[in-house]
Amino acid sequence: DIATETVTIPEGFTSEQIFPKIQRLLPKADPVNLTELKKNEGYLFPDTYKIPYDLELDKIVKIMINNFNKKTTGLKITPQIVVMASILEKEVKTKEEKELVSGLLWKRLRTGWPLQVDAEMWTYENRGLPKEPICNPGLESILAALNPKDSLYWFYLATPEGKTIFSKTLEEHNIARAKYLK
Repeated sequence: DIATETVTIPEGFTSEQIFPKIQRLLPKADPVNLTELKKNEGYLFPDTYKIPYDLELDKIVKIMINNFNKKTTGLKITPQIVVMASILEKEVKTKEEKELVSGLLWKRLRTGWPLQVDAEMWTYENRGLPKEPICNPGLESILAALNPKDSLYWFYLATPEGKTIFSKTLEEHNIARAKYLK
């Protein structure tokens, strides 16, 4: 028998948020650094794991990546899809909102607009997707990145209550900003 601990990694957690959840399970002599987690950002699948005590970090990472591969079997996963899914995970909560925002953001990319998403400030100053995922997305966000919903929307914002407001024009968006983000 091997002593294990159940560890739950929520969707949207970053490697910095995952590390404290698994740190106490690592061997005491293991020189630990976050590089192993950070270089796999986006592919550390959020799930509940039974992790044996004294398992090396690289083996825990391998378990999480294997789970990612298992959950996404048959899907056309590219680095861009994982980056988009990580943005969706941080930006909106529901499946329907993720699909709409996915369509809106892919449309912005196709037309050369900056993404301008609050979850990643880089997207305000640069065009295109960030080079790396910003968190570890769940399957719902991955599927939304793969299956964007077309719409007439170009803008969205989240109210303080967590509701997402979609707008077709900058004028509508500015009105929504004035109304909901006072």
